[in-house]
Amino acid sequence: MHWRSPQSMLFAEARTPHRKRHMSDIPISRTTRPTRAVVIAAIIFACVYIAVDLNKLWALRYGADTGNFLQWLVGEAYGRGSWNGAEYRPHLQVHDSWSLLALVPVLWVFPYAQTLLIIQVCAIAAGGPALCSFARACGANSRGAGAVGIAYLLSPFTQGLAQGNFIENIFVPSLAFLGAIAARRRALLGTLMIAQVLLGLKEDEALFLVWFGIACALWWDRRIGYSVAALATVNGLAFLIAEHIHGAHPSIPQYGLVIDDPLSKLGFFAALLGGFAFAPIVLGRTLVLATPLVAELILARPWAYQIVRIGTHWSAPLFAATAIAAAFVIGRRPGFATPMLICATLCALTINDTALKIGRWPYVVDRGAYSAATELRVSARRVVLPRHEEGIYAVAASNPRVLLAHYRAGEGGYCPAYNTNARAFFASIGVGSWPAGIALCGGVPVPTLVPTTHPER
Repeated sequence: MHWRSPQSMLFAEARTPHRKRHMSDIPISRTTRPTRAVVIAAIIFACVYIAVDLNKLWALRYGADTGNFLQWLVGEAYGRGSWNGAEYRPHLQVHDSWSLLALVPVLWVFPYAQTLLIIQVCAIAAGGPALCSFARACGANSRGAGAVGIAYLLSPFTQGLAQGNFIENIFVPSLAFLGAIAARRRALLGTLMIAQVLLGLKEDEALFLVWFGIACALWWDRRIGYSVAALATVNGLAFLIAEHIHGAHPSIPQYGLVIDDPLSKLGFFAALLGGFAFAPIVLGRTLVLATPLVAELILARPWAYQIVRIGTHWSAPLFAATAIAAAFVIGRRPGFATPMLICATLCALTINDTALKIGRWPYVVDRGAYSAATELRVSARRVVLPRHEEGIYAVAASNPRVLLAHYRAGEGGYCPAYNTNARAFFASIGVGSWPAGIALCGGVPVPTLVPTTHPER
């Protein structure tokens, strides 16, 4: 029996580098289309999380990132450039995110945070059908491909990205899945086009694509692999040169060889793999290909916030690679379909960290506070909001006069993260009475010594 290495398994059949490759090498047929179940699941996911995200926005709970992207893109739409009042410099000096300029025409027509959130949810939901298509291209039957697509949508990582701040990496999963399909079909132009869009999201994508391009050249298609690696190298060098010319540097944590809080990181990886029934482990030593993705997370020194956490945008590249590995495995081992659905469901019910977690309820919207925030969109005066009022900034940031104060260590004024008071939520929508001794802090009911009434309806 001929033994095949995990690397050759991962990139499928043995290559013949001197023969010209065509898309016809892997037939394009109905069998590569996403299943109906995954398409329906993606539509449901999008509808649910658009509603959840709008509730979070109206409760003024979005953070500075949503605001600075809104201010940047609206500024570009109206000829003001990429400077924003959260980073206090042009965003393109912070991250290599020029691909997002494609959103400028949309923001010119609809210059609101709601626009970004709807785009965000739709981009993430689209990853389900795209991953399903990749699984079918790798030989998965409809049940297996549907299972991995739905597992992606149920994953706490997917849901965390959907309810988090608008950020560059929300586009990574869907683009990575489409790129994998193009590479699987040996479509050079399609692969390079998708790779170029990925490279315009964030500067670390250049490192990752150099790495995966070389791997592709060694074990799948030399022409595609070296072309992707060369393209990524050019983009990475261009960004470094531009940063040097402007005397700028990207916003990244410091790195070292010491792993802080290793137990929490082990839990992170268990959750990452558990949502796919640990299927990627079948690939064995091929998992070494994930080295740069893992290193970016575990070797980061303590920063402004914990980046190794379910649903952070830092986790998006590794999560996308994990999903691709799971889709490849299920094409070879269809028996993973049922365990994958069971594990994904259990993860969604137990470790999901969004507002949909069991025991949590939507935020209570203070309509008066939200109305005041929207009035700042057209304010003619300069307003500098304290950092704990970043939810107001996210709503009003289309106005270039609205700024966010610099972060100060130890600054207070922050509210609890989630609402766990069902009675207060229902009272806020007219069902029942507001509980005594409860006040509102950033959309979250909190105890108070002074009896309060429900927020303005």
